[in-house]
Amino acid sequence: MLREDRHEPMTDNTIRRRLLKEYRQANDANKDMPFLHTRQHLVERLGERYEALAPHVQWLEQNRYLHWKAADVFKISPKGLRSTHTDADLLAEFPD
Repeated sequence: MLREDRHEPMTDNTIRRRLLKEYRQANDANKDMPFLHTRQHLVERLGERYEALAPHVQWLEQNRYLHWKAADVFKISPKGLRSTHTDADLLAEFPD
């Protein structure tokens, strides 16, 4: 179910934290195949539209938090892993 009843928009950093946490969880759950597909997995897991997520995934990849595998398929990078070690690390990297 997509989030259409939002009262206030999420900040860029809030979305980026949520995305990195999902990539971290995918990595921790299956180190052999730690990839998430933006159009399928992230839309389902976060309940957001692809159009809302895609620019943030692109930003995270361009800033080396994610590694690109194929069209709309990414995995977390070593930099992304370091920034998601704890919730405090993630908040320090992407403050409110």
